[in-house]
Amino acid sequence: MERRPRVDDFLKAIPRPPVRAPKPEEDFYTYKKVGTAFQGLHEYLDGLRSNQGRLGYSAQNLMSDLSKAYIDSAQIDNEEEVAFLENDMEKLAEGFNAVSHEIAEGGNRFSKTLHQERYEAKLFRQGWSVIAGKTDEIPDLLPWYKFKGNVQAYMYAYLDVVTEWAKAVGEKLSSPMTTDEELEIFRRYLVVANSIALQLSHHRHVPGYVINNAFGHWAAYTTKLRTVYGCIANVRRDYNLRLSNRRMYNELEMRLAARFGTVALEAK
Repeated sequence: MERRPRVDDFLKAIPRPPVRAPKPEEDFYTYKKVGTAFQGLHEYLDGLRSNQGRLGYSAQNLMSDLSKAYIDSAQIDNEEEVAFLENDMEKLAEGFNAVSHEIAEGGNRFSKTLHQERYEAKLFRQGWSVIAGKTDEIPDLLPWYKFKGNVQAYMYAYLDVVTEWAKAVGEKLSSPMTTDEELEIFRRYLVVANSIALQLSHHRHVPGYVINNAFGHWAAYTTKLRTVYGCIANVRRDYNLRLSNRRMYNELEMRLAARFGTVALEAK
């Protein structure tokens, strides 16, 4: 039988643009390790999008029709028809509950669960060891399909940990250290956070009904992702300011040395 063309066939003929991913050794293998942990997640989210209509709305509409028919039958005292419809509604409810894990999770207002908090804490420790300079490679990360909570909580752990690292960087910089150590902490945070944001951005087209914001019914995943971008931008601004100050001191030192023949300032 000849296949009937689908309305979206033209989309499949257009390849996705390549991603400029960092070299593994440049970001402490962050992008690579997060990519491994996220492997298969895109397809899963696509399934949730499809199931939102195929299962969610279909079941909702069918229940609406059954309910209306039940009310009509009850109004005319058709007990036999009422019994059949009641049985159908019960089977629909049981069947829907059995596949509810395949439905988009946007209706869950409690996605900031204990599973998310626990995994976020673990992620913080794993990434902070790199940012603080204790190690030079992100460890293997828990794959999304092995996470005990839902996918929404899993991805929110990555969204939130970027902000937590930024706070920790601010606190770390208040302790005694050299300028080189300070700049290195900034640099390490930025490359790790940027790689995670790049992985998260691959799912930026996920609508709000698939992954919703735990803090507001209408705020979508992309809103939280913008918060991540803003956090990284703020840290980068501070980093660039310190780099600019260092260049200014170095330039002034060179001018004084050229004029007086001695080094009058030490670059800080």
